[in-house]
Amino acid sequence: MRAPATTAIVAIVTMTVPAAARAACDGTPVTSGSRTITVDALMRTFVVRASSTADGRTRAPVVFALHPFGTNAQYMASRAPIASSWREAIVVYPNGTTRPGTGPGFAWQGRSGELEDRDLRFFDAMLTWLSTNACIDEKRVFVLGYSNGAGLAYLLACERGDRIAGIAIVSGRMGCSPTRAKPVILTHGVADATIEYDQAVEAARIWATKNSCQAPPPSARGPGCVMATGCESPLTMCTHAGGHEYDSSFTGAAVEFFTSIGANGAR
Repeated sequence: MRAPATTAIVAIVTMTVPAAARAACDGTPVTSGSRTITVDALMRTFVVRASSTADGRTRAPVVFALHPFGTNAQYMASRAPIASSWREAIVVYPNGTTRPGTGPGFAWQGRSGELEDRDLRFFDAMLTWLSTNACIDEKRVFVLGYSNGAGLAYLLACERGDRIAGIAIVSGRMGCSPTRAKPVILTHGVADATIEYDQAVEAARIWATKNSCQAPPPSARGPGCVMATGCESPLTMCTHAGGHEYDSSFTGAAVEFFTSIGANGAR
């Protein structure tokens, strides 16, 4: 997805905290703001939206929200204001980085081994940072991705499934084969000319098989969300009448889905 009107880049505040500087749940809540870490000699940035109910001792769920191609963390925060629906959660909005051959816009890898797995390692580094500097529940780590960001969310479910409790997919293309069951909710517009609706139907079919569902969610192309039945791990597909866009109602649906999931995807 090419960048919408937003082109501003999130301001960067470098914070250096030694790995053993303090216990993560010592009563000092993590604060909101931009962070910089170095991963494989590449400077990477992400924005933290701290839980408004945090006391620094209660382990908080975490949601990573991944922006589409050509945008940034600031754009994704405006499209998916997760903290307003889930006050207990720490929300992380990472920034992608440039991709050879696609211009200056931020982008993510979508397949295993692509771009030397730079974004898989970025995820690992962010989770390590959070484990050290925030009081998080490592069994309730979720990922929401939009378009190119959805491709990375799928990849994380495939390659980091042991560290993710569930994913939410917005207008995404799946570029991996899952190796384990995983709670998934996805939404797609029937008029999407960038990534066709049928790709969402196929992704739902693949996850229905992996999640041991009796059948995939019905793809009636009508508006709303439908759950697959008889699943070992939950699977929900939402449809809207629009194109390659972020349906604002999906944030609430994703939060409701995530909060219904227990540790490491149990329900």
